[in-house]
Amino acid sequence: MNPKSSKLPLVAIVGRPNVGKSSLFNRVLGERRAIVEDTAGVTRDRFVLPVSLPEFELHFDMMDTGGIGIVDRADLAESVEYQVMTGLTAASVVLFVVDAREGVTLLDEEVARYLRRSEAKVILVANKCETNAAQMAVGDFHALGLGDALRLSAQEGMGLSELYEELGEALPEPVDIDFVERLKIAVMGRRNTGKSSFVNKLLGESRVIVSDIAGTTRDAIDIDLDWRDHQLTLVDTAGVHKRGKVANAIEYYSLTRSDQAIRRADLTLLFLDLTQPIARLDQELARTIVDRFRPVVIVGTKTDLVEDFDLQTFRDHVEHKLPHLKNSPIVAISNMTGKGIDRVIKEALALHEEGKVQIGTGELNRMVKQTFSTLRFRGRGEKPKVMYATQLGMNPPSFLLFVNRKRLFEKEAIRAITNDMRKRLGLKAVPLRLVLRERERSASKKG
Repeated sequence: MNPKSSKLPLVAIVGRPNVGKSSLFNRVLGERRAIVEDTAGVTRDRFVLPVSLPEFELHFDMMDTGGIGIVDRADLAESVEYQVMTGLTAASVVLFVVDAREGVTLLDEEVARYLRRSEAKVILVANKCETNAAQMAVGDFHALGLGDALRLSAQEGMGLSELYEELGEALPEPVDIDFVERLKIAVMGRRNTGKSSFVNKLLGESRVIVSDIAGTTRDAIDIDLDWRDHQLTLVDTAGVHKRGKVANAIEYYSLTRSDQAIRRADLTLLFLDLTQPIARLDQELARTIVDRFRPVVIVGTKTDLVEDFDLQTFRDHVEHKLPHLKNSPIVAISNMTGKGIDRVIKEALALHEEGKVQIGTGELNRMVKQTFSTLRFRGRGEKPKVMYATQLGMNPPSFLLFVNRKRLFEKEAIRAITNDMRKRLGLKAVPLRLVLRERERSASKKG
């Protein structure tokens, strides 16, 4: 029987650009997850995370959105507004954020017209009330026709208790559902390789903004998906580019989110643009995935743009350029036609099943003994030895080895041990993680 969880009500944060929506999102969440920057239009996609405030008996999902009415150099105004309006249809409560320091603007009035047409409960929040002048101006927002505004400062945490009390009265009770642990899949790759188009094609809706302009996705966005009775969470990430080309703080935080996405994902999809050669940046990203011990499906995109595409030629090219991902499954897709989309998820699920390997302690120690009897370590003197081994976990299969001296286990030795154990366990494409711990030595032997 599955344990019970709750389907949480959704709270959406909306408003014109640069009023502090992401700052409020981070303040309520209690950590810096949404990118905050003094540039209009930083947040472009719907960004949803769960919030738990037991002291106020509040449990809900919270959504940060792009600024309504945004027009920036990427010319994504229509897509951002579509994301906001689509998110509003699912929201139980809307937090309409305005800037108390600037007062009522034409864009605030435009947002208010959007919200008055929606059926959601709206709470008007006047942010940036750090000064007396800003607090005195809050009464002007009554003209928006959405009631009195709450005085709040997301930067300093002022007024949050009053906000939580309002939410407590407005939010419906969570609905009990069967809890299912979702498989997290990080969607990785360079800019403009078709990651967001893939996510939208898989979902059957424009869930993530897609543009020909590189760098459209900036946050790492978690998107739940039920695919053929499998519960998945796709983490669509910002396109990775050379650190030397990080133009501003926004893109720096995007890079950080991408690395965090790899760490918290169960496995990864590495997207390669078939119309472009594999670059050094692709190699660096692949190495990062390997260093995080994440299995990976290599996805070649835009087959519809490549004449006489040959999968085996692509396989050979990948093996030559990305030798550390040898044996990883490779799928070629077209986001335009949908060819190969389902195959990507099938390969990802197969990797996850492969990573569920579990071995008893006795059998594991016999296997490790066989591994060490087979391998020949270079040099004279003391050789690497393992006294005892035990399994730490699955996905990736992780093992703790109690060894004589950790310094004897050089990278080459660890690589040889890992490869031999992977063969014995039947792991074809899933990485294996070894944790070394030096045995405790008596005081006399330490001398």
